[in-house]
Amino acid sequence: MSTEEFNLEKLDSLFAKCKDGDVVVMDAYVDAYEELSKLFSLLGSVFGFVTSDVVEKIGILREYRSSEVSEKYVSIQSMIQYEVETKTTNNKKKASGSRTLLRLHRALEFTSRLLSDLKIADEHEKMSSLTKTAYDDTLARHHPWLIRKGVHVAVYTLPSRKHFLEKLKVEDIEKAKDLLGRVSDVQKEIFIITEELYAKENLLDLP
Repeated sequence: MSTEEFNLEKLDSLFAKCKDGDVVVMDAYVDAYEELSKLFSLLGSVFGFVTSDVVEKIGILREYRSSEVSEKYVSIQSMIQYEVETKTTNNKKKASGSRTLLRLHRALEFTSRLLSDLKIADEHEKMSSLTKTAYDDTLARHHPWLIRKGVHVAVYTLPSRKHFLEKLKVEDIEKAKDLLGRVSDVQKEIFIITEELYAKENLLDLP
């Protein structure tokens, strides 16, 4: 993962390239997610386990894109079609692209919700409250009790919304809110497209 600081404008630009109509482009998705992983790092130790998992999953998807079947992984649609046809979605030898991306997909629902809430929240709203609510409504349902409890305790180390927005390195608060809204919206669109693809093939509960 790059050591550069998280850049909200860069994230907006990268996610804008992910969709070609209703097709989700794999290289653009992975590039956008690499930048997004820095956002999890900004949230500190709370989501340290998510950060490391995301970095691992990005690496696996990049491997598929540089493999001898790379053309089958050009988009999320082509990947799922290929793995369903070859019956490799639940491959035991190596994590399938479908299983790998499912973990990123679930976390995308969380970040879309968090960025949306961050945009509309009051200036003095606590990040702990925003993050806990977004987490409980999205990612928490995929996590065991122990991890959920750990997150609930750790969120109280987060700064205020104002201090967190300062970390995003966008000087104009209105511009920051505009970017947060745009990124959240496109993430939600990508999430819905992907969710429908996985649901159609009964892949939403891949172990």
